[in-house]
Amino acid sequence: GGTVMVEAAAVTGVTVSGTVKSYGSETENVTVTLTPENGTPMTTVVTGNSAAYKLENVPAGTYTLKVEKKGHAPWTEEITVGSEAVTQDVKICLLGDINADGRLTLADYGKVLQHVKKVSLLTDYEFACADINKDGKLTLVDYGKILQHVKKVSLLW
Repeated sequence: GGTVMVEAAAVTGVTVSGTVKSYGSETENVTVTLTPENGTPMTTVVTGNSAAYKLENVPAGTYTLKVEKKGHAPWTEEITVGSEAVTQDVKICLLGDINADGRLTLADYGKVLQHVKKVSLLTDYEFACADINKDGKLTLVDYGKILQHVKKVSLLW
């Protein structure tokens, strides 16, 4: 008849949360993945064009946050988690929507043409939105696919 003491393991880590703004279908899944430099990724799936996400018990460290939704250019960003909760809101855009207005228009088409002609280069997320075939280059192929979408010949999403 002795006493047994059980000590609960302390939960370590903080919450990483935010809102993902997207376009297109309200019912398509939005996948949010937090990948540490070393270790197992944490993933949550939410729906909606303004969807709140939350990953709990995230240990301190450097992570890659990736947000994906069908028909959108994936968003990737490095974040640092310390001892305080992290709020990271993200806006992801439809493929081809370079100016991030939720539509694919001649304005987007013009931006890709300026890049292809080396007049005004697209970088970072704008580049990712314009790289329709995801080959890491912006060429006349991407430009043509955007034009076909604008003309409603062949839709991207």
